[in-house]
Amino acid sequence: MATGTIALALVVGANFVPGATGWPVLGITLALLAAFALGWPRLMKVPAPNPVSLVIFVVGAAAAVLGLWARPGPGLGWVAPSLAAGLILMFVTQLVRGTDAQKRLDSVATGICGMLIAAFGSGWAVLGTDPDGRAVALMAGIAILGAAAPGVSRLPDRVVFPLGFVLAVLFGGAASLLHPDLSVVPGLVLGAACGLVVVGTRAMLVSLGGPKGPAQMAAAALAPLLVCGSVTWYVMLLLV
Repeated sequence: MATGTIALALVVGANFVPGATGWPVLGITLALLAAFALGWPRLMKVPAPNPVSLVIFVVGAAAAVLGLWARPGPGLGWVAPSLAAGLILMFVTQLVRGTDAQKRLDSVATGICGMLIAAFGSGWAVLGTDPDGRAVALMAGIAILGAAAPGVSRLPDRVVFPLGFVLAVLFGGAASLLHPDLSVVPGLVLGAACGLVVVGTRAMLVSLGGPKGPAQMAAAALAPLLVCGSVTWYVMLLLV
């Protein structure tokens, strides 16, 4: 919870740097991508994590940088070519391990999932280039905190999931009141979308036994946060 909260504060707060043009958010996003890429293969327990981590970071960084350069249009269109190149690189990392290597298919599947999550994190970088990005990023941050809050309690999982989702919707709607030019509808939709990502990711990780060690904990905390970057961007694109 602490790792996710700090990361969320950094990526949302970077939008409010005076005179920011998107570069502060990009820098924070790249740092979060590096931490996620390091921990994700270890969280999924692949036998040779370092090459997988490298490809995940390269794909996420490429999507974020290209998305930032693609102003003023919806820069997340760069996610597709980044993933396409990453898919080839991911297979190459397993080919060079040799035919006798174990869990090559598992490593590819884990790497592809990690690439998707990392590429979705480019949404945070692109948000920093839009005039409405600050307000929407703040709304998303408040909604994500609402979704994550029940996870630190001792409540059973069957209660944490719906409670986190409901709190995210309520927090997102309430956060929309902080910006006079935004209606409550985008806040509710954003809260529902981000809340579902957060509580769904938590339920999946709990079923896998939970993270162990700093790198795995960082990946577990950053995975839903990165996905919410693209979720936030598309909600802004469609409703704001």
